[in-house]
Amino acid sequence: MLRDEVRKTNEAETAKSQERLVNPSNGDDKKNSYDANDGKSDTEKLVEKALDEKVKEQGLPEEDGSDTSEKIEDEIKEKKSDNPDDHHDDLQGSTVEIVQPADLKPKHLGFTRTLLLAMFAAMIGTGAQFGYALGVMNAPSEIIKNYTKEIYLKRYNSTISDYYQDILYSTAISVIALGGVLGGLLATLLSDRFGRKTGLLLNNIPVILGSVLMVLSKFIASFEAFIIGRILIGFSAGFGATVGPIYINEIAPIRVRGSFGACFQLFVAIAVLLAQVLGLDLFLGREHLWHYLFAVPIIFSFLQCALLVFTHETPKFLLQKKRRRAAERALKWFRCETDPEVIKAEIHEMEADFHNIQTSATAISIRDLWSKPLLRKCLLISAMTHVAQQFTGCFAIFFFGDIILYHARLRMDYTSYAMLSCGITYLAVAISLVFILDKVGRRSLLLYGFIGMAASSCVIGVTILKSKNIPLFHMIFLEIFAMMANVGFCAMGPGAIPWMLSTEMFFQSERVYASSVAIIANWLSMFAVIMTFVPLFYAVGALLFLAYAAMSCIFWLLTFLFVPETRRKIPERVQILVAKGTVYKAKHQQ
Repeated sequence: MLRDEVRKTNEAETAKSQERLVNPSNGDDKKNSYDANDGKSDTEKLVEKALDEKVKEQGLPEEDGSDTSEKIEDEIKEKKSDNPDDHHDDLQGSTVEIVQPADLKPKHLGFTRTLLLAMFAAMIGTGAQFGYALGVMNAPSEIIKNYTKEIYLKRYNSTISDYYQDILYSTAISVIALGGVLGGLLATLLSDRFGRKTGLLLNNIPVILGSVLMVLSKFIASFEAFIIGRILIGFSAGFGATVGPIYINEIAPIRVRGSFGACFQLFVAIAVLLAQVLGLDLFLGREHLWHYLFAVPIIFSFLQCALLVFTHETPKFLLQKKRRRAAERALKWFRCETDPEVIKAEIHEMEADFHNIQTSATAISIRDLWSKPLLRKCLLISAMTHVAQQFTGCFAIFFFGDIILYHARLRMDYTSYAMLSCGITYLAVAISLVFILDKVGRRSLLLYGFIGMAASSCVIGVTILKSKNIPLFHMIFLEIFAMMANVGFCAMGPGAIPWMLSTEMFFQSERVYASSVAIIANWLSMFAVIMTFVPLFYAVGALLFLAYAAMSCIFWLLTFLFVPETRRKIPERVQILVAKGTVYKAKHQQ
């Protein structure tokens, strides 16, 4: 066992020190004798000692696959002895060598008013935009469908069937995912070139253009303009879903990084509820006002631009551009710290991390990411969680909640008000997630979320099936409660955790391509689910939710077997867990 080896090594060193105290003259002879008997080269000893220190610091359990870890050690030592100058491909293919980070920790690790201001500025234009785009189409769905019917009648002098009307409506919803793919792929490239803050500012351009097109679409009687506007909004949502968490991750201290990361989900939930409320017929959900619903994102954009003026670029990006003084000023502002030594200590730690990455990492391509066994495994785990986020059916409830409730025999006039309960539940869970994420852990929340969604999806399917034979007042409330539970469990884990895993499982040199794969998997899965929901729901009805329940169980099993705990762990520790392949046996992953 690794822990036993560490203990034996420490005992040997202690005995050797005692002998030196008794007989100092024989210290060198004993050292030479020890080296001769050990029979290991200096390089092998250094590698073994570094790995032992990592395992000891990480606190892996003894039952957690020791045979696999010993195999990893042997492979590392063989590579080092064969080619001492090669510092790559450790841990079965990782592009980063295990290098001990600088042992310097800033004293100020909590929330500050400037951190909260920067977080709000970043999230109002990213998480809020994504959430509003997610929830705005549901409440005025019947009005939008009538609008498409009017356009069709004017153009072709004929009426459109309800089925094809729903298909056209689902197309208008789903194209947001196509824009999201493009925005997410360009996000890392543009933010690395122009900066995180500048990237957030530039992201408001497609928001404004898309919102204007959707508002004008009613006046020019063009549903095509509405769809193009949705694509632009999707581009902004995909861009913001990538750059926003990067900005937060680079300004937040490690102790509160999980809570700050959960703020993205919080703003998504707030915006979803806001969109649902504004879409009621009491406010903008009326025949002559519905198009102004799509002007609200412009307010988010102006608010973000006004607040970002007072914030700074992230210190890590400034250090990456070799602007040390600017990084110190930015860090001092974010931490509200007056002691220059504390600032210099954290800056030095960041510089040490960059030095480790630059000296230990090699430029890789997407082919390298796939060809290296360990990175391929991490990549598949990350992509799996993003696919699971969509194929468990949670977001389908937000997009098509009115159709679901209508098939459960609820009048269409009441569906918008019933969906408010889902928005409130989503927001309540998102608020609690900010406080529990760093205490419970990512892996546990994913597991709880999947099993809860499986149970609630079964209830949704059964209530739709039985609502034809059982009086409304016996079933409709159970249907609504099941939908509330489904979105609540989604917000607890599958809705938020996959985006964190994409950044916490990979080193910076690997993160660009890993995030790109995660973005493609997430948005294309959303497109597939939204485009197929209406025809599948018309074809199989409630059985679709039973299929979602089965998918949730499958993803629960995959998460239990393969997804590691990343809470307060640097990527090298996470990759050690993945390399062992026995995360389900680990008792001390927290």
